[in-house]
Amino acid sequence: MPDFVEQKIELSTGPVHFLKGGAGPALLHLHSAAGPRLSPAIEMLSAKHTIYMPTMPGFNGTPAHPNVTNMPDLADLAAAFIQKAIGKGCDVMAESFGGWTALWLAVKHPELVEQLVLEAPAGMRTKGIGGLPPNDPVERDRRLYAVPERAPKDPRYEAAAAGNFKAVGGYTDGETLDAALLESLPKIKARTLLVFGSKEEVVPVEDAGRRLKSGIPHSHLSYIYNAAHAVEFDQPERVARLVGAFLERGEAFVVRTAEVA
Repeated sequence: MPDFVEQKIELSTGPVHFLKGGAGPALLHLHSAAGPRLSPAIEMLSAKHTIYMPTMPGFNGTPAHPNVTNMPDLADLAAAFIQKAIGKGCDVMAESFGGWTALWLAVKHPELVEQLVLEAPAGMRTKGIGGLPPNDPVERDRRLYAVPERAPKDPRYEAAAAGNFKAVGGYTDGETLDAALLESLPKIKARTLLVFGSKEEVVPVEDAGRRLKSGIPHSHLSYIYNAAHAVEFDQPERVARLVGAFLERGEAFVVRTAEVA
């Protein structure tokens, strides 16, 4: 697999660290509340895509940006990153918390989002339904992973967890259902793939998934069998195959077209 290299870019709001690797069309990957993690699924996708993985300010010990304080601000930062690091619109793939950012990105900057992949995105969940217990790592991992032995073993992830959860709270103010975003979902122009694990408990599909599917005009809902919230780790091959087909086929993935003789 292609090597990933850590880089840094200066935006108007401050510096942003990011990983870049792979070859092919650009694919922006927005991380979950756990912070950026190079999953086996991303490594597989990097065979045909150049992957950009920015670390949002405040995650993994990076400095906060004073003028980036909420989810729409993060979307503006992601847009600025695309413009400066990639130079044009691209496909976007996002996990959980990153999906919340990606949704606002698609609403506010539709010209920069070509195709959109959302893995159990946050921001559409009724408070009190699903979620993660930040102070109980055993229960947290149970809800995150259907195949525990595939969870990332890098101790840096657990060491950064407290700071990363604090960063999430700073952007979301503890809210789980973004009413302004929900109202804006019909504005999303990007063809969108919604991906949920068959054992999802953190962002229940019958709650958040229903809102997303009914709100986003050009959306397609798919399930990953025997996966919980962290689908890229639970079932990397299935995720890479599904996402790769969606990004490659575009409209043909969603709407079956007649074969040409």
